[in-house]
Amino acid sequence: MTMSNPPSALPSCSLTELVQQLSARYVRGASATDIFEALLPDLLAFTGSARGFIGRLAHDGQSRHLQVFSPSGSAWPETGTGAPGRLALHGTDTLFGHVISTGQAVISNDAAHDPRGRDTALGRIDQFLGVPLFHGGTLVGMLGLANRPAGYDLAMVQALHPALSVLANIVGAVDLERSQRDALLAQSAAQDSLRRSEAHYQQIFEAAGVGIARVSLDGQLLDVNQRFAEICQRRRGDLLGLNVQDITHPDDIAANMALVDATVSGYQDRYSLEKRFLCPDDALVWVQLNAVLVRTADGQPQHFVSVIEDISERRRYQEAILSAQAAERASKAKTEFLSRMSHELRTPLNAMLGFAQLLRVDPRHPLNDNQKQKVRHIEQAGAHLLAMLTDVLDLSRIEAGSLPLTIEPLRVAGVVGEAVNLVAHQAQQQNIQLLATDFDAQLHVRADQVRLRQILVNLLSNAIKYNRPQGQVRIEVQVLQPHVMIAIHDTGMGLSAEQQAHLFEPFNRLGAERTGVEGTGIGLVIVKRLAALMQGRIEVSSVVDEGSVFRVLLPWVSDPHAGLDGAGAPRSGFGDLPAASEDGRSLSILYAEDNVVNVELVRQVMRMRPEWHLEVALSGTEAIAMAKASPPDLLLLDMHLGDMSGMDVSDALALHAPTMGIPRVGLSADVMPDQVRAARERGFVDYLTKPLDVAKLLRLLDSFGPPSAPTPPAAGVAPAGNGSVRATSP
Repeated sequence: MTMSNPPSALPSCSLTELVQQLSARYVRGASATDIFEALLPDLLAFTGSARGFIGRLAHDGQSRHLQVFSPSGSAWPETGTGAPGRLALHGTDTLFGHVISTGQAVISNDAAHDPRGRDTALGRIDQFLGVPLFHGGTLVGMLGLANRPAGYDLAMVQALHPALSVLANIVGAVDLERSQRDALLAQSAAQDSLRRSEAHYQQIFEAAGVGIARVSLDGQLLDVNQRFAEICQRRRGDLLGLNVQDITHPDDIAANMALVDATVSGYQDRYSLEKRFLCPDDALVWVQLNAVLVRTADGQPQHFVSVIEDISERRRYQEAILSAQAAERASKAKTEFLSRMSHELRTPLNAMLGFAQLLRVDPRHPLNDNQKQKVRHIEQAGAHLLAMLTDVLDLSRIEAGSLPLTIEPLRVAGVVGEAVNLVAHQAQQQNIQLLATDFDAQLHVRADQVRLRQILVNLLSNAIKYNRPQGQVRIEVQVLQPHVMIAIHDTGMGLSAEQQAHLFEPFNRLGAERTGVEGTGIGLVIVKRLAALMQGRIEVSSVVDEGSVFRVLLPWVSDPHAGLDGAGAPRSGFGDLPAASEDGRSLSILYAEDNVVNVELVRQVMRMRPEWHLEVALSGTEAIAMAKASPPDLLLLDMHLGDMSGMDVSDALALHAPTMGIPRVGLSADVMPDQVRAARERGFVDYLTKPLDVAKLLRLLDSFGPPSAPTPPAAGVAPAGNGSVRATSP
């Protein structure tokens, strides 16, 4: 091809406007002459060409020719046969013949001297551009332009590509319409044969147990059987004439249309997908759609036959499975996070509370009464801090229905005294007077001691925090059969009716977040749920500017001797230490722990049992090696070692005959129920938690002594018949 001067800039009319104009010129059903003669003026004006024609490739027996269309009055090319003209193709001897033969654009900016331009049909031209038109990968015609003063080049061809695509589609559409008309003629000739088979087809169509529909290429429902209508929950008559998009969920239309276009374009002959149909009253039905493209005898797309099955139940089941799996993953992630959080918080408390217990009860360094009382306060505050640190964990367990409770008869005076001691310093700092009305000191309720103390401390702390200066907090206890009511009165600012309505909503501080008073907004939520778990309830009454009363009602225990804790004095939260055994027997214990502070705490505790020899392994690998080399009488395992878990150590030793029978006890800050349950299932005889209860560890050690040993077994651990240790419910 030859090219001369570069073309001048295209007209100000945008390519988008040209494409829109071309698309608008196409009228389905109009004659080819009307369509193409309407299209050419836009193309000529856009390119600045003086002449032009649109050629549609046609077949006549064994030969091909161009059926050309040019603007009325132009008569170019000069075929001499009238419009539309007919140009015979002679290979590459002519400019337009070269376009059709090669399927490539031809540019000639000196057509008068171009050997391919010496064609009488083209007449006198100076510049020529011929571009093939492809539709669906098939050459359907060409566009010829001539006599553009600025000439033509490949840049123009590339710039015209969107318009040429539209033009090719229109030529293809005209061909398709022509094919459809031809098909209709052929169908008319075969009408008798069709009538004979129609009855048989209709019988199958109506009796099918699946929905069947005939759908036009543009999506119109041509016919549907009764089952199709039942699945769509509509009447057959209402469906006919609707477009498939009218009953398809908006989110599924794009995927459906992409498959339809791919099938009509010849990339496939059928398609399948799962989609949603819109039913009356905003109902949805999931279907499995299988569609086959029916073609005419000459291979042209005619319509689709679609088969649908109702898969709503299957989809609901699949979605339920997926939701359950997602919930399980979320629950697992949440459990792992809470487990790590609990472990990290309990580890430093283990050292603080463990050494405080040793200070209080170590017989080698006895404390005076004043010192003991101070240490006891440390233990009480530490124990309460531990309980508060697990608030989030508790709330999660409550919501999951897995919060462990020890429900037993409790002496109300003891628990109230513990709660008052824990908030006394706070009341003193805020100049709030703490008062308690007289009540029966032997009054008992059925509850969990830790959780009841948690409830009372929370309510007392709130009554102090939100009180007025020099205010009062009064505790009242009385029997309201079948309950015991513990009421906490304050002289604070009170709560409005609206505030009371939102009082127990998680993280709703009712405006207190705008004050200097600290809080999380979940304390009262936990209080209410804990009371319910202990078969109780909480009630609130309040008057603005006068104060509030929070009442906790719990089941009353009429027997004053049921479940007494013995001395009746306030407890620190940790038991007194049992006396050491004096039977002279020597035992060994291997402690696997990677935290040196925790190791030192246990080492100090073991000095109170000189008959036990302590060995320490700072990793799981070291613990396995030491146990195999010299099997101990007892194995004490932390659950989170640096290189492996305590479970891994236990499993490894269970595979070695000399070590498989060693009693194993867990000692960990991981208190998640699943972890404790897994340890017991692996054969652990007990599971001690951090912060360490020193008394419980000592009683556990004593339980390995001979039957005549004077020390009673620990609560929660009882000797089994074969001399091993058996875990019992706490």
